[in-house]
Amino acid sequence: MLLRILDLLYPRECEICQARLTAPELDILCPGCDARVEWIEGRTCRRCGWGIADDAEDDRRCPECDGKEIAFKSAVAAGRYAGYVRELVQRFKFRRQVHLARPFGRRLARRLRETAWLEGIDLLVPVPTPLGRILDRRYSAAEVMAMRLSSELEKPWARALTLSGRARASQTELSGAERLKNPVGAFKARPKRVRDRLVLLVDDVLTTGATANECTRVLRDAGAKQVYLAVIGR
Repeated sequence: MLLRILDLLYPRECEICQARLTAPELDILCPGCDARVEWIEGRTCRRCGWGIADDAEDDRRCPECDGKEIAFKSAVAAGRYAGYVRELVQRFKFRRQVHLARPFGRRLARRLRETAWLEGIDLLVPVPTPLGRILDRRYSAAEVMAMRLSSELEKPWARALTLSGRARASQTELSGAERLKNPVGAFKARPKRVRDRLVLLVDDVLTTGATANECTRVLRDAGAKQVYLAVIGR
């Protein structure tokens, strides 16, 4: 009832085409635009979360991750980090459109509920964001996503990872080779929070995997039993 009243006072619009949204279940996109978004549906690579063909012989790895180092156990992504997904993630991450966390969280939670390991997860942990970027953007996208997923999945979250204090450049500013080296030594874990726990690491996107790999190593060294990964874009 409240949503309908708010829609009358402040009509919701599709984030892409600005068409009016009238159905309560439509969070940010009209049916036409949603159909063009590269959401990841169906069968996925158990290792990296990439969508694979339903008749693929092996779902333990795919061409996107074959031959690459992956430290985390398994990954789940809401969509392919391209096109509309990329645009919406960048709005959420860089343009302070924090309301996008809700639909992202709902879609990602649905994907996570399809996994065999979600029930065993003890703690959600966001990848930490440098203070300067938080002050500029007013929030950490990864932390907002961890809070949203915590609410959707009824699992606790904690700032169990911190930055080591070593200055590092933004991954978006570096070449592929530089991205692999940049996160090394950049994070610290709080052993009391992660020891003997199954951790779901939360970030906005997975590209080279360097940041997720380093966070995973640090968490495992601090005593985490296993680390899984959830991202909006893959």
